[in-house]
Amino acid sequence: MLTDDELKRIAAEEHYRHSVRKAIEAQVPPPEPAPPAVPVKHGFGKKLFEFLNSSVGMWLLSSVVLTGGAAFLQQIQHDHEIAQKNREDLSSHKFEIQHRLDSMIFLLRRAKTVGDAKNALNGVFKSAIPLTPELQNRSLASLYLSVQPLLAGTDKERTAQAFELVRQLEESELLLQAQPDDKALDAAELEKLTKLTKAIQKLHFAQ
Repeated sequence: MLTDDELKRIAAEEHYRHSVRKAIEAQVPPPEPAPPAVPVKHGFGKKLFEFLNSSVGMWLLSSVVLTGGAAFLQQIQHDHEIAQKNREDLSSHKFEIQHRLDSMIFLLRRAKTVGDAKNALNGVFKSAIPLTPELQNRSLASLYLSVQPLLAGTDKERTAQAFELVRQLEESELLLQAQPDDKALDAAELEKLTKLTKAIQKLHFAQ
């Protein structure tokens, strides 16, 4: 147990320490107050995100998506319809050309007179049998011109070559028109017409 003297000594020491601490604190300046907080500025991206998350923003976004989606689907449908129409046109044109060439070669094999050759070359300008009515009165040259944009690569090149040969057939037919129908057909002329027609046919079947 502490005596009265010890208690007085401890109290005096505590009083001294308290006086020293007060003196030190009086010499140290008080800390400066913290600066006020700077308000956070939201960028454009955050504002846009908040707007799109709002009811108005969601309505606007859904409207844009639906409108754009509908337009995209319509474009796909339109492209599909065009592609389908092109395939159908290509098929019908190629069938008509093949039919004309087959008929011309068949008749040229049996041609004896200028009139027979003229009859065989009628296929250059129209079809004797209306397999495809809308193409019946189209010339071979016009058929090839219609087919060419629907092709690509080597097929397009072969079609261009066939078109030039058809033009030569047209010139040969024009020369025949000046001759009488009952005149015997020259063998060299017949061979020329047959070679031209077979060359066109070969290009056609290569497509």
